[in-house]
Amino acid sequence: MAEGPMLEWFYPTRAGRMMAGASMSAILAVFGVILDGGFSWMGVWWLWILILPWPFIFLASAGSEKVYAGVDWLALDDDAYVKTYDLATVKVHLDGAAHAIEMVDNEGRSLRPKIIRLQRNHRLWDLVYNGILHSVHVGG
Repeated sequence: MAEGPMLEWFYPTRAGRMMAGASMSAILAVFGVILDGGFSWMGVWWLWILILPWPFIFLASAGSEKVYAGVDWLALDDDAYVKTYDLATVKVHLDGAAHAIEMVDNEGRSLRPKIIRLQRNHRLWDLVYNGILHSVHVGG
C-alpha cells in the first residue's frame, strides 16, 4: 500500500446509502404528487415499481468506494495509490456527469477518481488538493 500513516478516509456506510436511496424515492413521490396534482397516482401499481427500489439500488450499486489519504499520498480501494506531492501530470476529465481527475506520479502510478468521491470528506480533499497544488507549483 502507500507510504506513511493514513490520516483521512471515506467509505459510505450502509445506512448512508439506504438514506440516499430513500431520499431518491421521496423525491420521485413528491414529483408524482406535483405532476398529478394530487394523490390519485398512488393507485397505479406500476408507478410504485419506479419509486420503491431506489434504496436497494443505492445499497447494491455503491460497490467499493473506499478512499484513503496520508500526508503525501492518495489510495483507492486498497490497491492503487499515487504520491500527491510528486505528481508528473494532473488532468481533469468529464466522466459522465461528474469530473474526474487523472493523476500520474513520477514513478508511473496513476489514479483517476471522480472529484466528488474525494470531496465527500473535506479533510481528505484538503490533503489531496494541497498535494496537487504543490506538484503543479513545483513541477509546472
